[in-house]
Amino acid sequence: MATDKHDDGAYLSSVDPTKSDCSNLMDVLYEYVDGGCDENLRALLQHHVDKCPECLEMLGIEMAVRQLLRSTCNETAPQELHSRIRAQLRVRYEYRE
Repeated sequence: MATDKHDDGAYLSSVDPTKSDCSNLMDVLYEYVDGGCDENLRALLQHHVDKCPECLEMLGIEMAVRQLLRSTCNETAPQELHSRIRAQLRVRYEYRE
């Protein structure tokens, strides 16, 4: 089982057993920040971040970037873009079925 220097008893090896907990966190960072992880994985990630200053810093940077984007990028996308995205999503969804 792969572990890293933050051996605190909670391992993220369920993401990828060949990687360290820090590497596994980076692999799912966006999903974690978006709240897309299941509760068990989210708890493991949070436990790791609480013990790892490097990962806490990376998480903080990602959250700060997102906050900056939310506060400065307040233009609404054109309706045509919304329509094109919806059409592409429908095509991809239908293709998968």
